[in-house]
Amino acid sequence: MPYTIFFVFFFKNNYMFSPDSQVSIESGYFILTMMPSLFCAEKCPHCYLSKEQRADKTIMSLENINLICKKIDNYYKSKKINQKNIVLYWYGGEPTSMGMAYFEDAIKIINTSLSSEKGYTLKHVVLTSLVNIEPEWFGFFDKYCDGYFQTSFDGRMRGKKYLEQWENRVKEATEYGLSVGTLSVINEEMLKFGAKETITYLTNLGICEAGFLPFMLNEQNKGKKYNRFAPTMNNWSLFMIEATKEGRKLHVQGKTPPTIGQEAFFFVQSYRNSAISNTASQTLFLMPDGTFCLPDYKNGYEEYMRPFGNIIHQEFEEILSGKERINYLTKQFTRNDNNECLECAHSNYCVMEFWKENKIEDDCFGGKKYLEWLIENNESRYGDLSKSILC
Repeated sequence: MPYTIFFVFFFKNNYMFSPDSQVSIESGYFILTMMPSLFCAEKCPHCYLSKEQRADKTIMSLENINLICKKIDNYYKSKKINQKNIVLYWYGGEPTSMGMAYFEDAIKIINTSLSSEKGYTLKHVVLTSLVNIEPEWFGFFDKYCDGYFQTSFDGRMRGKKYLEQWENRVKEATEYGLSVGTLSVINEEMLKFGAKETITYLTNLGICEAGFLPFMLNEQNKGKKYNRFAPTMNNWSLFMIEATKEGRKLHVQGKTPPTIGQEAFFFVQSYRNSAISNTASQTLFLMPDGTFCLPDYKNGYEEYMRPFGNIIHQEFEEILSGKERINYLTKQFTRNDNNECLECAHSNYCVMEFWKENKIEDDCFGGKKYLEWLIENNESRYGDLSKSILC
């Protein structure tokens, strides 16, 4: 699976959400990345999970799911936050490996504990590799996920046979009537295929949304895998420029290319231009043992998971206001003390998801060259996004 989230949701005027005031967990906006199991049969070169973690079939108990929901609810009650908007992003690992029965029970517990009667608006999103699931899951996505799911798309990086299996599953899903979004970690194989060709391919498949992440270094891929598959950030920005051009071209031709997450993110965030909106203050990852964490970086830009506390053994407020999270958020607000980022006019709306050192003699992880192109070509094909927020 890709290492972190970049997916698109538009909360329009008729959606009970205040994007100008609800900017953090504390204010009632929470992107809860659910990782109750880390098991996955795939061996993706960009994955941050170790071989041992991916082989572990441990699943968080339903009792602990219930306990965590109660602690979250108790926190918002104590703070008298009436309107709460939570996106539950089911991640992993491969989340469908937990089985549909567990998944349904977990979602029912969450929906009951954090109900609309208590002021919660919930949205469940599942990110799946798609290739190893049965068509029965389509009904699950339709019922519990508003007819939408996300799937990893890595081009030809995992081989021709894998891509064919994935493509067939996508076609089955769209024929069923589901909306399908893709999340890609841009790799050298995608560069070889081409940005224009990628957008055309996804358009022809009926993909509605597409996010494109940089390929990050981690302990699992240091060496051969990273050196083989990871593009430079210069090439990432060039890919994004060409992909955006092609998306706009296809739109003018009357076709329906996917929303490009980073492009839409720019329009939303640049309109708001708020420092807090680019600090991960709304996001936490929940691990199988109850640990809350987020991606962080060491040795420059080597990714790892930084823990903030364990909600099974602590109260939610204790974790939110704890030293580890405060230090982490301080790092985000100060842009990792990167002089080039602190001086940059684009830091409130760049695509640097979690702040880290930039590569030497390369475009920054915020994709400055892509942003500057977007500013010069400020033509949104998405309409008015001023009342929207992207997760």
